[in-house]
Amino acid sequence: MSIEFHLRLHPREDHRRFETTPVFWSDAPPQRPWDAPIKPTDQAFMIRDGAEGLEAVARRWWMVPAFHRGPIAAWKTLCANAPIDALDTSPIFREPYAARRALVPLTSFIAYEEPPGWRKGQPKRRWEAAWTPTGPTDEVRYFAAIWDRAETVDGPLESFAIIIGPPGADLAGLQDSQPAVLTLAEGLDWLRLDGPGKAGLVTQTPAGTYELNEAPREQVMSRELRRSL
Repeated sequence: MSIEFHLRLHPREDHRRFETTPVFWSDAPPQRPWDAPIKPTDQAFMIRDGAEGLEAVARRWWMVPAFHRGPIAAWKTLCANAPIDALDTSPIFREPYAARRALVPLTSFIAYEEPPGWRKGQPKRRWEAAWTPTGPTDEVRYFAAIWDRAETVDGPLESFAIIIGPPGADLAGLQDSQPAVLTLAEGLDWLRLDGPGKAGLVTQTPAGTYELNEAPREQVMSRELRRSL
């Protein structure tokens, strides 16, 4: 599955969405233009249970498991995403699923489609998937995620993976999987280790859940254009 995502609101705006469950923001936002997509191996915000309640930290997207002891670059297994059906069986995902869950805020995500006749190395069609907010607290939603900490030769690394499953009606014609995207209430349930866990996640969403707009790579703002604005 190819995926990127956007967080086009300042992450600290999320603080207002946790009115009854305050979030401690322990890290500054990663430095990137607001319109730049977040891609695997980038730093992104994740929200998790901490010593003082919920905390928001900036961590690497592409999980390196605790048992990896070599260089970070030596971990080649694709762990940006964690398949929902492998969460409680995979040696990579099993312990983080049982003990280290997280939420990753987003305002939209990117899906890729292989057009008819597509060959490896050719560009794919790029679609931005977003929802119609039901109110001001729904402008941001959250990927269900898991995280881990590895003591690598490059130093300690905390990183996360996004949970994916079968695609829903809107994305079924584009790719073979879809991320689990949660409202705030659903996200708080996901964080509870005594909660429903993966049984509470839905990826096969009904038609109309997402609005898809084609967003070719060339429409992404260049560095030169950004500097001119």
